[in-house]
Amino acid sequence: MTWRLHLVLIFSCVHLVSLSDQQETGFVYNGFRQADLYTDGVARILPDGLLQLTNASEFQMGHAFFKLPFDFKPSDTIAFYTHFVCALVPLQLGTSGGHGMAFVVSPSMDLSHALQAQYLGVFSSSTNGTSFPQLIAIELDTIESLGIDELEKPHVGIDVNSPISIDSNLPSYFSKVLGKNESINLLSGLPIQVWVDYDGSSLNVSLAPVQVQKPDQPLMSRAINLSKYFQDKMFVGFSAATGQLTSNQYILGWSFSRSQELLQTLNLSKLPKAPLPRDEQPPLLSPPLIGLVILSVILVLLVLGVVYWYRRNKYAEVRESWEKEYGPHRFSYKSLYKATNGFGKDYCVGKGGFGDVYKGVLPLKSRPSMGQVVQYLNLDLFLPDFSLNSPGIGAFMPVSMEASSTISASNSRSTSIPMFVTHTILGGNGR
Repeated sequence: MTWRLHLVLIFSCVHLVSLSDQQETGFVYNGFRQADLYTDGVARILPDGLLQLTNASEFQMGHAFFKLPFDFKPSDTIAFYTHFVCALVPLQLGTSGGHGMAFVVSPSMDLSHALQAQYLGVFSSSTNGTSFPQLIAIELDTIESLGIDELEKPHVGIDVNSPISIDSNLPSYFSKVLGKNESINLLSGLPIQVWVDYDGSSLNVSLAPVQVQKPDQPLMSRAINLSKYFQDKMFVGFSAATGQLTSNQYILGWSFSRSQELLQTLNLSKLPKAPLPRDEQPPLLSPPLIGLVILSVILVLLVLGVVYWYRRNKYAEVRESWEKEYGPHRFSYKSLYKATNGFGKDYCVGKGGFGDVYKGVLPLKSRPSMGQVVQYLNLDLFLPDFSLNSPGIGAFMPVSMEASSTISASNSRSTSIPMFVTHTILGGNGR
């Protein structure tokens, strides 16, 4: 058993040395998946690395602290620097939620005496302004705190042992490009960067969207001596609370140090993503814009209709009544010759012939009717005679033909049928 005791003592010493180093240099968490934090209430670390302080539960609070205290001896210069990224996500975009959250420096991680709602899980009505506990909080208040803050609007405040801020301001950041302050919606659900810097004489608070670098000018700068409020050892962490209004409040990343030079930079690209409001709805179109969209659709449909009508009529074929039921057929004299075989041999060639007409399809824009085609196939009609005097392609000439006297009397017919010849016979060859 002795060697086991020695082994435990060795590991304990190593662990204490490691923690001591952390106390000297601070820490950084790009997400909290591997973090070993103290949490209570509804606070928890999610599998994706988000530190969740509150959820949709009413009248709840949550706390998360770095487990070891930092030394703030009166003989030393009291200073600290922190940078964190938070996201305060309402249940529905554009509605109130929360009540908010705060960065806390406290002599104890036990804040069970605190109240929810506007007290943010940090203060209580019975301890406001009293000697215990001596703590400070940088609050991001997301609702109108009636009777507590003079702004009575969502604000950023510096609290010393009381929810009544000694300094507060509307959330905004100084834009170097625009040369002025730009407002920030704390309840947009989007990530927000917060810097809290105390150099021993003044406390500075800065905000910025996640894609913007730290502003040159802080949102608030308050001259204050914190040494009279700090004990020798103080814990750093976060607190948040809900009332009748609720929201999901997250910390995405956190860096802290006693020295500004040793403050480690957050890797914003490695931070986990906070979920947006679940029932977020796309912005509705204004009535004028809806009318413009409808008019555009109608115009497009009209243009398409005109184009379709024009092309349909341009390429339409002359159809007979029977084609509506059975559909149009396509014929070539070559296929007609192959189908009738001897008919083409005995009559087509013998009557002047088609020659190389069989080599291609010869569409007629004036073609014989299908009734006439059937008469040709039944030998009730002779094919028209083509001679050198026949009109050229594109010319039209009526032709009168009569049934052959060689056909039996039962099949004989005398018919005068107007025909249109669109082929010229040159040198015995059809063209």
